[in-house]
Amino acid sequence: MKFLAIPLLAAMCASAANWTDRKEYDLVLNIRAESSPQKRLGLLDRWKSAYPKSALAQDRMELYLAAYQALGDGPNMLHTAGELLSAQPDSLVGAYWFALLLPEQKAPAPELLALGEKAGNLLLAGPKSQAGVEMTARRALGWVHWQRSEYGPAEEEFRQCLQLDPASAGISAWLGTVLAIQQQPEKRAPALWQLARASAYRDAGGLPDGQRLQIGAVLERLYTSYHGDASGLDRLRSAAAAAPFPPTGFDIESAASAALRKHDEELSRLDPQMAAWIRVREKLQSPDGDKYFSESLHGNPLPALQGTLINADPPDQPQELTIGILDPAKPEIVIRLDSAFPNAADLGTVLQFEGTADSYAKDPFLLTVVSDRSTISGWPAPPKARKGKQ
Repeated sequence: MKFLAIPLLAAMCASAANWTDRKEYDLVLNIRAESSPQKRLGLLDRWKSAYPKSALAQDRMELYLAAYQALGDGPNMLHTAGELLSAQPDSLVGAYWFALLLPEQKAPAPELLALGEKAGNLLLAGPKSQAGVEMTARRALGWVHWQRSEYGPAEEEFRQCLQLDPASAGISAWLGTVLAIQQQPEKRAPALWQLARASAYRDAGGLPDGQRLQIGAVLERLYTSYHGDASGLDRLRSAAAAAPFPPTGFDIESAASAALRKHDEELSRLDPQMAAWIRVREKLQSPDGDKYFSESLHGNPLPALQGTLINADPPDQPQELTIGILDPAKPEIVIRLDSAFPNAADLGTVLQFEGTADSYAKDPFLLTVVSDRSTISGWPAPPKARKGKQ
């Protein structure tokens, strides 16, 4: 949005209806004739001093804005836009420039944030035909929410900004920062994607080299801290440079997940039965454990397992066995046999068994399976009957 100071002055000078007197009119004619923004500011100051309550005070503030814009004086532009918006609450000119310039401020006071929120909402409620108005409004609103530590609303505004302007690497940097600040596991990979885009995108809308390098250093630190090393970082940069949002299902393996995966792979190699049971138990103890049991496990055979006998009921001819797997002293599985063993076994006996899942409890954890006695191995043979004396 650019100011058209000369047409505005021409329109003001064309009508004498609002002038206080001829001197005010002549003073504004002098402003109209002045091409130097610095000298125009001096004339505007004279006008403001001589006619502080002029009927054209709001137009005068817009002329101040135009002069400050020509001088590249952002702080005074912001101050003047705030004055204009306070004096004229429905001023779209004041709202636009205040919303545009506010995010350049460091440690803004709460009243400035409140005015920035007002400016953003005013722009969203008004006509959006001029290019960039909605983007400016949402950028300001997201930034205001960010400064207030309202990260959820800030995230949503920045996402909408990227939908309006996918090439805005600056918004990607802000969105990545807001996502990272929240330190939520599901937001870490999207945060790294946005920071990677901000540091790698070089086309129109990209950040200056210095900022890209700074964000790149932050990205590398966060990535290696999360992933464990820098492997895959170059691929991430290349992918993020090509798209503003990650694809569905995008994830980055954390160092903890990688360690668990490697441990699981090693355990599967050394003790496949233990690894199989750990996977089953973890699924049963997850928040979706009931769903997993009812849809995938109930009535289906378990993988062949090995465990330690903790209890047998009844002791002499047991038909129900309590087994510990991860901890040989802690019950995890109850095996209900189709027929009783004819003899007892010592507690602590290691058994190999198969079975079909029948029921389970989460707390304390206990899985009940039904099993054919013939699938149990490791049970001691019945003692041989003594031969009668000759």
